[in-house]
Amino acid sequence: MAVVAIVRPGPWIAASVLLLAACEPGTPDVAQSAPPEAPVRAAGFDPGPIKTPAEYLAEPDLAAADSARGELLGLACAACHKFRAEEGVLIGPPLQGVFGRSAATVAGFNYSPALRESGLVWTPRSVEAWLANPQSFVEGTTMAFTGYRSEQDRRDLIAYLLLVTQ
Repeated sequence: MAVVAIVRPGPWIAASVLLLAACEPGTPDVAQSAPPEAPVRAAGFDPGPIKTPAEYLAEPDLAAADSARGELLGLACAACHKFRAEEGVLIGPPLQGVFGRSAATVAGFNYSPALRESGLVWTPRSVEAWLANPQSFVEGTTMAFTGYRSEQDRRDLIAYLLLVTQ
């Protein structure tokens, strides 16, 4: 006698698809892709001013971002990071208080020498460059995430992170 399970589609399907999409860069849509730009590098990068999350969220690009969509995109982050320190630790450091913090400064984590020596300060501007392509932005980083190619995806995610990591 065979047992057949019927699975109802739910929000977890969309979340799973987004998580898998974040792990594999895939093939760009040629009709919508812009010409390749020179990669942004952390060396000499200007992260912009340090502000409060509320001040960043008042900026036009982030004020127009969809933080609810960013929450779905944040599932890729949640695979390795907790958003609040009291939630514990996964593979990477908790992201609470990340905005305005120098990179590679949470105690107890074995950061790559490249990230420790990068001199980065996490602001929406530097997080956006990081999320576009971590391995290119900080050559030698050990973070396995391949990045989000869409600028809107990055902004939506940053708006969400600004809300949940305070």
